[in-house]
Amino acid sequence: MSTAVRETKKALRKDIKDRLSTLSAVEVGAQSNIAQLLILSLPQYKHAGKLGIYMSMPTGEAQTELLVRDALHSGKRVYVPCIHSVPKPGMKSGTGKVMDMLRLSSIEEYGGLERDSWGIPHLPHDSLEGRENAIGGSGTSPDTEVAHDGDGGLDLIVVPGVAFDAEMNRMGHGAGFYDRFLTRFCEGEKRRRPFLVGLCLAEQILPKGQIMMQEWDWKVDAIAVGDGRLLASAEGA
Repeated sequence: MSTAVRETKKALRKDIKDRLSTLSAVEVGAQSNIAQLLILSLPQYKHAGKLGIYMSMPTGEAQTELLVRDALHSGKRVYVPCIHSVPKPGMKSGTGKVMDMLRLSSIEEYGGLERDSWGIPHLPHDSLEGRENAIGGSGTSPDTEVAHDGDGGLDLIVVPGVAFDAEMNRMGHGAGFYDRFLTRFCEGEKRRRPFLVGLCLAEQILPKGQIMMQEWDWKVDAIAVGDGRLLASAEGA
């Protein structure tokens, strides 16, 4: 990525985060409920047996608690992000960060999760290795050669982002965790591509042309917005 693109994205992220910082918790909660109800109405959600849902920060982004609780109550398998360190390829020392999606066992477990320094609920570290991994196998060393139940893995993923637009472009926080996860998840066509739905507040929707996409960036199929809009691509409609 060129320095100019990197700086442009950095400035855009700051602008949006500044906008979000002016919203009260009540406003964020109200918009979040509207957007989550849009996702609950999607046929792709209703038919999903296994889905990934991000764990939301208490401020500055659309909340996901309603989705997590509804999915677990409905008997769906819910997988949540787990970011962990792995050795860097080709290096004798040093680590990098990757994201896996591990299964959340129950509503009771969800309600009792501790929060990290960002206020995000997270899975206990000592419980990770026994959890079902959405890519295959268990824990943070997934078996990439298999798909759960032979049916292709996750049906739907609720994707966070700093910004989205009507062309289904997404801009994340800059670490690339979701883009790299999706590339790993879909490589080799062992698992079908999940339906990707962005969840955001109205302040996070940008006009066309402002989000610069790289070849490794993933578009979403639909976007549920806190002002009641449900945006969708022709394929995702």
